[in-house]
Amino acid sequence: MDRHNTSSKIARASAPGKVILFGEHFVVYDTPAILAAITRRVEASAKLNDSKITIKSDIGLSAEYAFGNSGERAGSSVQDQASARFLDPLYQLVRDLLVKENTTHGVEVEISSRVTHGIGLGSSAACCVAVAAAVSSLLPSCLSDKANVCKIATESERLIHSNSSGADCFVCTFGGLIQYSRNRGFSNIESNHHPLSFIVADTGVKHSTAELVSLAKKFRESNRPQFDNLANEATQICNQALGAIKSRNLEKLGNLMNQNHSLLQKLGVSHQRTDQLVDICLNAGAIGAKLTGAGGGGAVLALADGSAKQTIASKLRDKGFSCFEAEIDYDGLKIPAT
Repeated sequence: MDRHNTSSKIARASAPGKVILFGEHFVVYDTPAILAAITRRVEASAKLNDSKITIKSDIGLSAEYAFGNSGERAGSSVQDQASARFLDPLYQLVRDLLVKENTTHGVEVEISSRVTHGIGLGSSAACCVAVAAAVSSLLPSCLSDKANVCKIATESERLIHSNSSGADCFVCTFGGLIQYSRNRGFSNIESNHHPLSFIVADTGVKHSTAELVSLAKKFRESNRPQFDNLANEATQICNQALGAIKSRNLEKLGNLMNQNHSLLQKLGVSHQRTDQLVDICLNAGAIGAKLTGAGGGGAVLALADGSAKQTIASKLRDKGFSCFEAEIDYDGLKIPAT
């Protein structure tokens, strides 16, 4: 079957969201961080069409871009600035792949997400990974292996988050648990696929990653000795967490999560609502709880085991907060056979 027949093929791919277990913010200054893919996914489908790039998302964002064989953007119809900020980088990703393929065809992309947007769960990275994989699968000269998809997705995500380290795209592509530092790059954490169970709670407060990174930078500039002490503690916590993960010492892991949250409070990137959710989780039986991601609201991650998961979820919902259960996703990017 001709892969360039515009009615012949729909390619699909999905990628998991992520959480940061340890090290957010301090990782910008060369301390390590630990990230994990979670069992919530973004799905993307792609289909060739005659001459346009269209992108639709089930969160209400959509855009249509004219496309010619020069690859130049000839015009677009985007709902608003919020749509443009999220969809334009995906358009550029798709455009670049089509230009590389030297085709005049366009592509229709549809995105369906179970990863809440804007609360630090890697939704933009998962979108970039899933879209890059789906579109690459349509084009004969494009490689859809994980390494190439991760590279393409990282370039796209940096148009959304200009200072992205690439860690989110890496863990969303390869799954599992990873350690990252700016000096040493990425390394997989061997955990023998031990299940770790979490409750992920939404504070209901959206955050700006860039503003919070700037806030941490200002703290460092005005309180350098204190910042350095906090960063050293963050490094020690992360190093101890590696051993706790490998030995599945949940009590130690939970205590380290609590310590990490305390550091982030001192850094000034937590939020009153975040601290409230952390307290609810701990009082309901969580082994440990902390903010995950940039902070300033966003999401709270609680480590839980057994029946405590239901108790924690019930307490959160009784207070009006949305939450869900999650485990480590060890699959990463999935491209189903077509």
